[in-house]
Parts: sequence; C-alpha cells; structure tokens
Amino acid sequence: MSSNIENTSSSLKFLDKFTKVMLGIAFTILLCIFVSSKYMYNHKMDAGGTDDVVNTMASKTIKAESHPFVELPGDAQVGAFTVAGFFSGIIIGHHWEKLFAKPESNKKSLKEE
Repeated sequence: MSSNIENTSSSLKFLDKFTKVMLGIAFTILLCIFVSSKYMYNHKMDAGGTDDVVNTMASKTIKAESHPFVELPGDAQVGAFTVAGFFSGIIIGHHWEKLFAKPESNKKSLKEE
C-alpha cells in the first residue's frame, strides 16, 4: 500500500529534469530580451513597431496616455510573450497526461467492470 502511494507521488512530480531545462532556457531567452531592451532604452535607440502606431492612435482616441506595466521598446514585448507562451506550451504538453489523465485507481476500476 505504501509503495503505491510513493509511486503515485513520484509520478506526479512536475519539476522533473525536462521541465527544469525548459524553464532555464526560457528564462535565459527572456533575460536576454529584457537586458537588450534596457540597453536600447538607455542608449535612446528606437525599435518602433506597429505597437507604437496603435498606442498613439488609441491615446488620441481616448484622450489619455497609456502606460504599460513593463516598458519594452518596439516589438520586444511581443517577443517576450512569444517566448513565454512557447515554453509554457512545451511544458504543459510534456505534463499533459499528468494534468488531465484519469488516476490509476480509476483506470483499474474501469477495466474490472
């Protein structure tokens, strides 16, 4: 009985080696994006994209200035969300069965019926 509980708890471990490696790579890429955007901001480099045009149009329409939570120049915000979403998808895909599969006890009882 106790060995079944130990096996179940070890199979539900979400921070396995794969997940740790993917999170490490994702945070490294995101760190590079944030560092490069800070560098560009400090050196007054322009990396304008369509976000700047849309933000200007929206600000004129509502007659108020909008301020993002984290200021990233140009399309760096799009890149950061893309990287975060990509690696989140890889990690969720890797743990898909752990998250959404029926527990082993339910599978055994269904086979017996």
